[in-house]
Amino acid sequence: MKTKWKYLVSGFAIFVLCISVCTTTANATEVWSEDFDPPVGWTIFGYIYDGLGEDPVPTEGNFSAASGMLVALDDDVNIARHDSDTSVGTWIFDMFVPDDDDGHGNVYVEFLSNGSSFIEFGNASFVSVGAYLDGNEFVLWSIVGSSYSVYEHITDIPLQGWHQIVVSRSSEGRFLVAFNGTIVADVTRTTVTSSIYLQFICNNATGAAIDNLIVDDDPEKIGEYVVSTTTTTTTTTTTTTTGNGSIPFDPTLLILGAGVAVVVIVLAIVCLRRR
Repeated sequence: MKTKWKYLVSGFAIFVLCISVCTTTANATEVWSEDFDPPVGWTIFGYIYDGLGEDPVPTEGNFSAASGMLVALDDDVNIARHDSDTSVGTWIFDMFVPDDDDGHGNVYVEFLSNGSSFIEFGNASFVSVGAYLDGNEFVLWSIVGSSYSVYEHITDIPLQGWHQIVVSRSSEGRFLVAFNGTIVADVTRTTVTSSIYLQFICNNATGAAIDNLIVDDDPEKIGEYVVSTTTTTTTTTTTTTTGNGSIPFDPTLLILGAGVAVVVIVLAIVCLRRR
């Protein structure tokens, strides 16, 4: 009887250990997050920029977080910058795109950035997703040096209003983008592979806002925010690698799960033989 209990206790310990390993592997790690109540660790600045070829003039930037979200208060180029060196993982945030009478403006989140932006053409290195009001669309795009590349035009989503945007990037450079729970872009690009900052940029977009920002180091985290994998994108201006919208998974979890099953079966056999 004592031997039987010894096997049971040892087997149970192995089972618990396997469950612990599976749980640890499945849980993504949140690197940092921000609910803007109040904001912490942000640098605010801006430019006066007419978009007509004149050099941008630095200014202080004009945001407010009084309502528990970060809101642009004028039509200048307003930039909020936060340290962020995550280059493989998932970025989750809510973005508000305001009505714009003249249709000239944009609201972007540069989730991979060297700290420059689209108005500092020639020095920038970033990947950005956001609303392009001139084209009445969302875009996933990058600038490296003096070259820009539009990864995906996203036109089947109403522009104005609140949107939950989730972006993931794998170590192979595969980007998945989900808007309001639906995968709308699946492309692979390796033009930008590192980051120093995350930047929220508003140009001619008074009232644009961001909230509920999470940066996670696991690209599979996007799967928790997806309810539909129907792709609704249009043809891009660059060659893209478009997948079926499926969410990547770690086969290690499957192997560990099988290991747990084997342990349970072995324990059952040992118990039966020692009766």
